Amino acid sequence: MSTKEDILNAAMAVFAEHGFHAGTVRDICDQAGANVAAVNYHFHDKTSLYAEVLQHAYRNAGIGEPMPLLADEPDHPAKQLGAWIAWYVRRLLHSGGTDVGRLMAREMAEPTEALDYLAKGAVQPVFMELGRLVDAACGGSLDERALKLQCVAIVGQCLVFHTGRAMLERLDPPHFGYEDADEIASHITKWALRSFDTSNVDAET
Repeated sequence: MSTKEDILNAAMAVFAEHGFHAGTVRDICDQAGANVAAVNYHFHDKTSLYAEVLQHAYRNAGIGEPMPLLADEPDHPAKQLGAWIAWYVRRLLHSGGTDVGRLMAREMAEPTEALDYLAKGAVQPVFMELGRLVDAACGGSLDERALKLQCVAIVGQCLVFHTGRAMLERLDPPHFGYEDADEIASHITKWALRSFDTSNVDAET
């Protein structure tokens, strides 16, 4: 492993534990076994290091599975939407309780400028692919705003099993963990496909 990778991994742990402001370059370098000057050499400064750590964390949140694409199964968009949801649920549940999960949770709760770069560079392509899948699965029946609402609703249903994990574990059993990813994904997929029939109908009709 290179010095740059050592620093990235150490920074992920430090920032996950202490946040951007309290996490220090000295702590990161001590944990990485690197000289403080190495941060300036590889990342320019702490802010740039943090931005790259977020990108690094997002890339490593999953378990090495490629994201399902509409282009892989263009004639079966509903099937691919289900595959995307299952991929996303596994990705979220796999990162729960890890440095990656804690770091991302901190950033969502206390966003920094680095979140802008993460959104545009890493998250937006994922969200856009979901949009293509939903649009194809519903036969293009949703306008732009309804399509975005549908995508946000799907993401939200997936996210609650990650962000709400601590609370869910304290409610009446059963609670849901990584081993339940396929069941969770199947439930969300069935809901999404059913909702396409009514999501573009006025709630008052």
